[in-house]
Amino acid sequence: MEQSGNPLEQGQPGLTVLVLADNEVTRRGLHDMLGSLDLVAEVHAVVADLERFPAGRSFDVLVVACEDVGVGSLDGVVEAAHRRGVRILHLIGRGGACLDAVTRLPSNGFLIQDEVTREALGQALGRMLVGEVPMPAVLANRLLERARGAVSPERVEGVRLTPRERETLVLLAEGLSNKQIARRMLISQHGVKRLVASVLLKLNCSNRTLAAAVAIKQGLLEEV
Repeated sequence: MEQSGNPLEQGQPGLTVLVLADNEVTRRGLHDMLGSLDLVAEVHAVVADLERFPAGRSFDVLVVACEDVGVGSLDGVVEAAHRRGVRILHLIGRGGACLDAVTRLPSNGFLIQDEVTREALGQALGRMLVGEVPMPAVLANRLLERARGAVSPERVEGVRLTPRERETLVLLAEGLSNKQIARRMLISQHGVKRLVASVLLKLNCSNRTLAAAVAIKQGLLEEV
């Protein structure tokens, strides 16, 4: 029987979440929505001020209202959280400048800020816990456009993927979850996790979306 990726179903405590949002309405709304989730045990919502950042407290997830705070002011906070192993969920706008800026920050998932609901937050956190990267279509399309525009006439050599890794990469680029990939390839989710980890390592990518973008840039998907 497959083990659940939900830590609560494995007897582990709920998540402690830190919310960064300068707008009080946004901050309170996120606090209340996150606090009502079964996955979450504790929520702290503060303004994005380094002097008020509770550095001595341990957090599992950092939720950043990028559209509210401004991406340019987040580098230090997000990098510090990333180094501590905190999962980072960015709430983003639809503008091209915001989309380009946020992809330069460490992240484990994205949501469109003006579309955030309690259900969307719960689904995003659940996917992040099992190693997936929730991402709205507008950001995925932006990354793919940038990747296509950066394709060199000569394919970059050196990446050696096994046939199963190539198949995994194709399905990953289609946006399938580990569970969906497992069903398509007729293997266990644990096997999929190993293949995905191997693909990310060989492509030198920190997440699935970047791996898909690199695959397009290097023409790897055209070989399958």
